[in-house]
Amino acid sequence: MEKNQPNKPNFTNLAKSAAAGDEEAFKQLYEAISGKMYSICLRYAGNKSDANDWYQDGFIKLINNLSYFRGEGSFEGWARKVFIGICIDNLKKKILPVVPIEADLNIAISDSVYDKLSMDDLFRIIQQLPDFARTIINLSLIEGYNHKEIAEILNISEEGSRSQLFRARQLMKKTILFQNGTK
Repeated sequence: MEKNQPNKPNFTNLAKSAAAGDEEAFKQLYEAISGKMYSICLRYAGNKSDANDWYQDGFIKLINNLSYFRGEGSFEGWARKVFIGICIDNLKKKILPVVPIEADLNIAISDSVYDKLSMDDLFRIIQQLPDFARTIINLSLIEGYNHKEIAEILNISEEGSRSQLFRARQLMKKTILFQNGTK
């Protein structure tokens, strides 16, 4: 059950009211989570056009499923799952190709290169990755899903999740090195 904090709305009550058709309650929910949900869509989509479409799809699904939110856990966490599901479904429609194995992907990179990156730089680099690599990075490193959960979401094996995450990290390193002028 969500605890009501001084400046935080009671999401359980708002969700119940919005599910019953209260437009003001839905407006409050929307204003509370819209920025974070759009960020999720943008991270997975890789471009604003797809992110905008997926964001809209996410809110439609959220509206249609508000009655399923029971107040167990955080509303924001529940909403994140809805939006991540929309993003994954759309990526699956694009038929996510597996990141190919390249002989030169075993790249050594110093930790000092990572230290120089801002969060904006890191997200920009993630946006440049191929769909599958970007998805694995987002699910694992950003969302915190484990390999079993990723395997279920993407319909791949746990070992496939591990190897794809390794490849995605290597592609990310390669992108960082390339952008820093090191080849």
